[in-house]
Amino acid sequence: MRNQQALLDWGGVTFQMIACLISVGWLISAFAKYHGSLRSFWVLLSLGILCYLIGTLIWSFEHFILHLSANRNKLPEVFWLAQNGFYFVALLVSMNNIKNNLFTIRSFLDMLIAMVVAITFSWIFLIGPLLEHRTTIIFHITEILYPILDLGVFVGVLSFFSASHHRIFSKKTTILLTAGLLIQIIADTIYSYLKIVNQYSVGSVNEPLWILSILFIGLSSIGYAPSQSRESHIDPVRQHSSMLIKHSIPYLGVIFLSIYAISFFEKKSPAFLGLFISILLVIVRQLFTLFENKKLVDNLNQLNEELEVKVKERTDRLVETINNMEYLAYHDTVTNLPNRRFLEKRLSQAIPHLSDESKQMAFMLFDLDRFKHINDSLGHSYGDLLLKEVSKRIVQCLKPTEEVFRIGGDEFALLIENTNKQEIEKTALRLLSTIRKTFYLKDFELHITPSIGVAIFPDHGSDLDSLLMKADTAMYKVKANGKNNYKVYTSSMSMEHMMEFEHSLRKALEWDEFLLYYQPQVSIATNKIVGVEALLRWRRPGYGFIPPADFIPLAEETGLILAIGEKVLRKACEQSVAWRQKGLTDLRIAVNISTLQFQQTNFIEMVTNIISETGANPNQIELEITESVAMGPIENFLAKLSLLKHMGFQIAIDDFGTGYSSLHYLSQFQINRLKIDRSFISSLEKSEKDEAIVKLIVMMAKGLNFNVLAEGVETEAQSTFLKQIGCDEFQGYLFSRPLSLDECEHLLF
Repeated sequence: MRNQQALLDWGGVTFQMIACLISVGWLISAFAKYHGSLRSFWVLLSLGILCYLIGTLIWSFEHFILHLSANRNKLPEVFWLAQNGFYFVALLVSMNNIKNNLFTIRSFLDMLIAMVVAITFSWIFLIGPLLEHRTTIIFHITEILYPILDLGVFVGVLSFFSASHHRIFSKKTTILLTAGLLIQIIADTIYSYLKIVNQYSVGSVNEPLWILSILFIGLSSIGYAPSQSRESHIDPVRQHSSMLIKHSIPYLGVIFLSIYAISFFEKKSPAFLGLFISILLVIVRQLFTLFENKKLVDNLNQLNEELEVKVKERTDRLVETINNMEYLAYHDTVTNLPNRRFLEKRLSQAIPHLSDESKQMAFMLFDLDRFKHINDSLGHSYGDLLLKEVSKRIVQCLKPTEEVFRIGGDEFALLIENTNKQEIEKTALRLLSTIRKTFYLKDFELHITPSIGVAIFPDHGSDLDSLLMKADTAMYKVKANGKNNYKVYTSSMSMEHMMEFEHSLRKALEWDEFLLYYQPQVSIATNKIVGVEALLRWRRPGYGFIPPADFIPLAEETGLILAIGEKVLRKACEQSVAWRQKGLTDLRIAVNISTLQFQQTNFIEMVTNIISETGANPNQIELEITESVAMGPIENFLAKLSLLKHMGFQIAIDDFGTGYSSLHYLSQFQINRLKIDRSFISSLEKSEKDEAIVKLIVMMAKGLNFNVLAEGVETEAQSTFLKQIGCDEFQGYLFSRPLSLDECEHLLF
């Protein structure tokens, strides 16, 4: 019989050791697998189980080998106590991961209440009887420490369970840990109680509970995985139920303690019954207050989350808008190619890397021959479509060292780094071959040829302006020799071309080769003509009509623009008087004023003399200036505007949206009208960005009390959109192309 009991004792101890080794293995595996602040938590738990294992080994040696009395085996109990100590520290480490001061304070107070109740009952049923039955307190201090340390672990378990909605661990891990630690406390309590009543023996019911506790704690580490944030996935119903249980723990303890205390007094005394009922009602009221506060806090957290989402959305939209604005600033809206501003930036980046004289960079300038004829005959929509197709072809045939830009109208530029004359020739021939192929646009087959001029850095210039001028000179030399070819700039062609063209321009001014065409400006509301824009044309003998883009830059560079601009204004005023005499008293004529012309000190005097000599009514003359006019001294600009307005002139800002106007200064301008550049209008049906820009311009103009005129309107859809957003007037091929004087009068009369 004794041998059978010894065998059972050895079997029980063996199971405990195996359970300890398995659990420690699981815990160490969790420690090694994951990194973070909770690694120490698993180490402390494994140390606690190791302490239990060491205590069991020592106890087994003393009990089975040395045959010592159980009452004298105090060293194992030291290790078993250390087990609870490590558990308690591990729970403190887990709670330290919750960075919430209010939660920590509230949990601490709740646990103090629960601990007071638990200590009271523990003192009554465990510690008190131990002190009464033991004469030597110091010798039996380990037996007294059991319930005290179990209380500490119990408080830690309650705190850990209360913090479960913070999701330090997964639900599975939380349940296994809580169950394992609570079973440990129950087993220790049974052990202490059996010690008190002197009924403890090896193989008691507490020993299987210890094994179960150790296995649960080890199993909790298997399902552990670090969690980023799981609070957003918590079921509200379960959260509410969990909150009810957690908040009720300290109050239930107070109720139980009150019931136990009242049982010692006279049961018939109404005072104690009333005290108990009052305490119960206060607790119920406090619970409802907690639920209400929790609901308010949840609502506040939800509002904060919604606010954070809205702030993030608006921040993302702002970043997107800034990126779009930056893109628009450096790219052409029709072809999406980089524009002249980006070319300047790109060139400034490339030049410092070409200091070696053996390295060259080619700058190619080319435009499309007869492009103006296509625009005039088919309309600007076909012109834009052609530009897009040309851009696609160029991009597809480029090499990595080549970059294409659209710098205005039908003009493109190509930048080629680290090249030589042979490579330049190959690239030029490749461009010619690519663009010469037939274009199929809707129902038309178009045949386009390019004229290419080439300038080389550093031989022909060291900045964009000089390279552009030399390449432009070479390109015009190609045009003069029949077009559809390329030429590299040479010093001999520069003087010849420039002198010939400038001489022809001066003769044109002297022989009155300039004439005005008029494009009607129409009210969107009434579809009636309210004005015309005077457009300068040069009919050069032997060449036909020369596009303004070809001679205006030279006129500005040579200063001839001053005399040409004065002649245009005078002709427009004379025509205004002639039409007024024919009965058109409300028709305005818009005249473009160049930047150089407006900045002349005698500009106001010149305008005054023309009005006086022609007898024109300033109210019927609108002076169109570009945004770049305001780039000079703003005080001088505003003063001139004020004088012109005082004289009765109408003022318009031309090509608005393509320059560098300051919105702050715009609010100070005394103007009547903003003219939206045709590049935005032509893309209305294809680009939501341009649509948004046009809306913004109209809205801003209305806010500043300006009228708005849209240029380049060619379709009914564009007109309908402009009418919907409140645009006042338009001009473009939808109503009429620019007309000669006879054609215009035929339309007006």
